[in-house]
Amino acid sequence: MIEDSEDDAALLLRELRRAGYDPVAERVDTVADLERALDEPWDIILCDYRMPMLDALKALSVVRSRSIDTPCIIVSGTVGEEHAVAALRSGAQDFVLKDKLTRLAPAIERELRDSETRIKHARAESTLKATEASFRSAFELIPDGVLVWRGDTVAHANGAAVSMLGGTGQDDLVGKSIFELFASSEGGLVRERMPTMGGAAAPVSLGELAMVRVDGKAIHVETTVVPVLFDGETSMLGVIRDVSARRELVARAMQMDRMLAVGTLAAGVGHEINNPLAYVMANLTFANEQICRAQGDLEGIGETSPAARAVAAQLAEVVTILADVDEGAHRIRDIARDLNTFARNDEELRPVDLRAVADAALRMATPEVRHRARVTKEYDNVPPVLASASRVSQVLLNLVVNAAHAIAKGAHDANEIHVRIAYEAPLVVVEVRDTGHGIAPEHLERLFTPFFTTKPVGEGTGLGLSISRRIVRSFGGDIEVKSVQGVGTTMRVILPAVAAAPATEAPPPSSMGAPGRLLFIDDERMVGVAFQRAFSREHEVVVVQSATEGWARLAAGECFDAIFCDIHMPDMTGLDFYERLERSFPRLAKRVVLITGVGQERSTRELVEKGRAPVLAKPLDMGKVRSLLAHLLGSRAA
Repeated sequence: MIEDSEDDAALLLRELRRAGYDPVAERVDTVADLERALDEPWDIILCDYRMPMLDALKALSVVRSRSIDTPCIIVSGTVGEEHAVAALRSGAQDFVLKDKLTRLAPAIERELRDSETRIKHARAESTLKATEASFRSAFELIPDGVLVWRGDTVAHANGAAVSMLGGTGQDDLVGKSIFELFASSEGGLVRERMPTMGGAAAPVSLGELAMVRVDGKAIHVETTVVPVLFDGETSMLGVIRDVSARRELVARAMQMDRMLAVGTLAAGVGHEINNPLAYVMANLTFANEQICRAQGDLEGIGETSPAARAVAAQLAEVVTILADVDEGAHRIRDIARDLNTFARNDEELRPVDLRAVADAALRMATPEVRHRARVTKEYDNVPPVLASASRVSQVLLNLVVNAAHAIAKGAHDANEIHVRIAYEAPLVVVEVRDTGHGIAPEHLERLFTPFFTTKPVGEGTGLGLSISRRIVRSFGGDIEVKSVQGVGTTMRVILPAVAAAPATEAPPPSSMGAPGRLLFIDDERMVGVAFQRAFSREHEVVVVQSATEGWARLAAGECFDAIFCDIHMPDMTGLDFYERLERSFPRLAKRVVLITGVGQERSTRELVEKGRAPVLAKPLDMGKVRSLLAHLLGSRAA
């Protein structure tokens, strides 16, 4: 009670007791006493308006400075309207005249009730502000972008959203229309999927959409939206997650799948090419021999007539044409063998001639290189390295293709890809040097990082160099890189050298000797026909199209001086046929020559290395066939 009269204070307390209250009160009439009394909690403050040492406005100022929510009622003998308004503006909740104290208890009851409501509301506001502050703090900790908007206007963006969309601060996003942040083509979809303000508060996924960064670059995001109360107003909260890297990774994975499929297809194509190529090359050899024989016959006849000379000229022209065709067939054969070498899943380590592997890689890279640069080679006489030929081929092919891609098309004569192979004891070094655009210094450190690439999606997986280095390191070597922007790049593959394995002496070439009886087994009919055509003048050639039929002839007692058998056949493989022959007719097994169209696999290499059976690759080299025949037929007596 801020009251200077003890009698008036007693009257007020009596009125409260009559109304059913049991008041505990303290009377003060100075500022000092008021300050001291306000240290205690009070339910209500009753204040006289005029007092000698303290008036109501001064008392209300002291109460307000203490941030006290206790309601204050002015109780005065005479209060003019002007003074009452001033008191209310200073913080009083009501005023009661002392000659109308019956209004005091109802006024106190009302103010106590309103005070409790105000306290609850203040507490709720405080809690809401604290919650919103914690929400804002949580938004900043979320790694995904968070946007809040009202209507169409962005009201808040966390740091992750600002960074994701290329901004430097909230001002780059706040105030913009939310639809401006999405690609124009996505606007209709966003509006269609956006939940309504009055709808359910459950999160709604907008799916994967394109957003536009501040710099104009598009990114792909997954967006989830939910209606929320933000700053006391109904708003939309969107969580955005950048999935651009994931999309790129999926695209690269799909490209890798295509590359694997192409690799598998290449191996199959290489095998399938070899069969028709075998009889093409055999028939070319036969045709050339026949023409040479005809030329010899013409010379023997000694015809000098114009007709004879014309025939001789025509034959000479055909010989030239056949030589060109034969060269093309040999190039096809080399390509097929390179495909087989590259696609072979061969992890066995053995001495590898890097010069042959580099030549194969250059041939395979020809489509990528021919319009960009000329290729030069500098090969020293180097020892072999212990490695897998197919894996080294993969590495060198990747380096040559990368070198080609560093050079723009259209300036073939002005650019060069130089491949150098040298012996830097105890290492063998393969250098692939290009005159391309070079590698930026900031990219050099990441060059061998998986999935890092500067090529557009669809043109590179970002795995080539990382896989290449892993392959080379598995052989005890490494890859080094030197690059100057605008000058070019040099990639160095370093591998430890091994002592060369002693060369196996080939059977000395000799004349055919006496004719022999030959069995040729191949499921490709035309290959057998070509073989028969090539050797039927000197030998009796029996051709069958399955190992089962060949075995039946041997089991029936037929004798053969040499047996040529394809390895890959449907009913019985050549290896099964050979092993069965070793068990039943071991002496005859020594007269078998195996033929393969897919390169030497481990099982066939073991046959060769242990001296059990020679293996020839398709298409057959007729010179090697004749040499083997001379050796086999020459040993018949033994």
